[in-house]
Amino acid sequence: MPHEVWATADKVLPNGADTSSIRQEQHIHEVVVTGRRRLTSVNTVSTQLSKAAIDQSMGLSLASMLEQVSGVSSIHTGTMVAKPVINGMYGNRILIVNNGVRQTGQQWGADHAPEIDKNSSSTIEVVKGAEAVRYGSEALGGIIVMEQSKLPYGEKNVHGRIATMYGSNGQRYSAVGTAEGAFSSFAWRVQGTYANSGDQKTAHYLLNNTGSREFDLSAGIGYQSRKLRAEAYYSRYNLKLGVMRSAQMGSIDLLKERIELGQPVDVYPFSRHIDYPMQEIIHQTAIGKIYYQPGKIGNFFWQTAYQDDDRTENRIRRMNHSNIPAVSLHLHSLLNQLRWDKSYGSWKSEAGTQMAYIKNTNQAGTGVVPIIPNYTETTFGLYAVQKYSHRQWDAEAGVRFDYQKNKASGYDWTGTLYGGTRNFGNFTYSLGGRYRIDNHWTVTSNMGLAWRAPHVYELYSNGNELGSGMFVHGDSTMNSERSYKWVTSVQYHNDWMEARIDGYLQWVDNYIYDAPTHQNIIVISGAYPVFQYRQTAAFFRGIDLDFRFQPLPTVTYHAMTSFIWANERSTGNYLPYIPSTRFDHHLKWMPHVDDRISAWTEVNHRFVARQRHFNPEADLINFAPPSYNLYGLEIGINYAMKNEQRLKLLISADNIFNKEYKEYTNRARYYAHDMGRDIRCTLSWIF
Repeated sequence: MPHEVWATADKVLPNGADTSSIRQEQHIHEVVVTGRRRLTSVNTVSTQLSKAAIDQSMGLSLASMLEQVSGVSSIHTGTMVAKPVINGMYGNRILIVNNGVRQTGQQWGADHAPEIDKNSSSTIEVVKGAEAVRYGSEALGGIIVMEQSKLPYGEKNVHGRIATMYGSNGQRYSAVGTAEGAFSSFAWRVQGTYANSGDQKTAHYLLNNTGSREFDLSAGIGYQSRKLRAEAYYSRYNLKLGVMRSAQMGSIDLLKERIELGQPVDVYPFSRHIDYPMQEIIHQTAIGKIYYQPGKIGNFFWQTAYQDDDRTENRIRRMNHSNIPAVSLHLHSLLNQLRWDKSYGSWKSEAGTQMAYIKNTNQAGTGVVPIIPNYTETTFGLYAVQKYSHRQWDAEAGVRFDYQKNKASGYDWTGTLYGGTRNFGNFTYSLGGRYRIDNHWTVTSNMGLAWRAPHVYELYSNGNELGSGMFVHGDSTMNSERSYKWVTSVQYHNDWMEARIDGYLQWVDNYIYDAPTHQNIIVISGAYPVFQYRQTAAFFRGIDLDFRFQPLPTVTYHAMTSFIWANERSTGNYLPYIPSTRFDHHLKWMPHVDDRISAWTEVNHRFVARQRHFNPEADLINFAPPSYNLYGLEIGINYAMKNEQRLKLLISADNIFNKEYKEYTNRARYYAHDMGRDIRCTLSWIF
């Protein structure tokens, strides 16, 4: 794991960085912290990942990188597809805000990862509270706020970064390049990512057809005057990845045999070729922003964003039809946001409105009944927030109203028209506060009501998920989820030790989840277990712990753990796909070399307990995978050159002892094990 430093209330780190503006945050992998702005309210319980953390996680998915935050894990489908989990919540309950814009794409499927290039972000903040007032619906479990640094207005020189990475697992390689500069009153930035991977490998066998190709680019330009700032941004994310073949079985007998065996029967030599089945995603985003600061009447912000998302999924089909996509979805969305805020004395007022229109269509002529119908989604929201700050106290209260209209229309395999119109309206609120007891203790607490409408996929799905190897049925009678969440964080620090404990309680009405029916279905592409979407009243509660200890100036120890329990309120039955208890330990040595060279060596260990709090009736198999231990090593060196240039070399080893294991939250664990040893080498030039 990379280098870690926390920033806390009114404290100066050993390297001299003033952290007074970033209180009540856990900052991971900091090298230098200077005047960083918070992405969310100080009255929320959140954790920030710095640019150094993002850069040093090159070669990892967004979800895997976020596992460095206590209380955050991931739900996988195979080796490539991973979705973040915050305090047991995942999928459409986790809102992703990228460069100020809600991410709209095809994230509804378990085998659909967020369509985002994390390398374009300079800061990522994980909010554990139900922050629905500012961001709207779908923020039941938390928010992932991904933000770029401000464009370099007034900068005389061009700055940037070029990095390359090679990873042993999958023999993958990637490159990332960024450059930025300014001229007159304008500033600009360009960024690109390329990645190429072959078949991934478990501890003892290859996972055939799990290669990938990724090519991303983004560009931004802005103009700034005394009272006005206008910016435009464009990004394109393009990912093509193979799907593990062992998730597609030709008969029910083969399906049962594969689940009982738990791994592929036939394994072929390593290949970079991506064959059928496979997925390809192209997500494009265009954003316009205007900041206007007239003075006495407050500040105004307007943002418009257009997103275009194309997803195709090809399966193994008869009659040489595999080249024709079985799933071809095209999503278009237009989002508008207007915000006003004004500070006066100890008070700050904020109000805003958000509007969105989403249209999702299936391409005709695939020869396959679409897994979801065509649909449109129209949303409108109004909110207001009032903040108060005085000496050791900060407090805020907010209220919001949302209206959402969904229209769906499709034909099932019998030619019967289905779908309809659903209208949803909800009020939400939040109350939060922070109290700095003294120079060592800080308490932050937040309580909020959040909601989300059931997705069209949960209402009407009737088909198989390509990556997870499951056939899913929706339920058109389901209602909105409503969640009440209370999260409290207590943090203590002194000159050599820091500790933080986050506790939360969350009640969810009409909680939506999918569970097996213990039936199988045979379609043209093979046999699949059938899963059905259901609703129940749920209760989540848990504790996240972080502890950092520095016994010597050159030695640090960091540990974190998470405990979570989730069950139905009526029956007490445990809910499926809830992460089990885990412990992470990091021991780092940072010897002094000279003024231009800094180096570090770190060993790390992760223990994941067996999930004993699960309902066998809500799973394909009546037992959870055994507990496991993973060990890692990291060696890094940072060399400072002239003219603010730097070279950085990083060697990381995950699962260094090549442990064979299965993660309970991996939807492909019925067919294969998780990844084996992976050694990554990253070389970066910062100029």
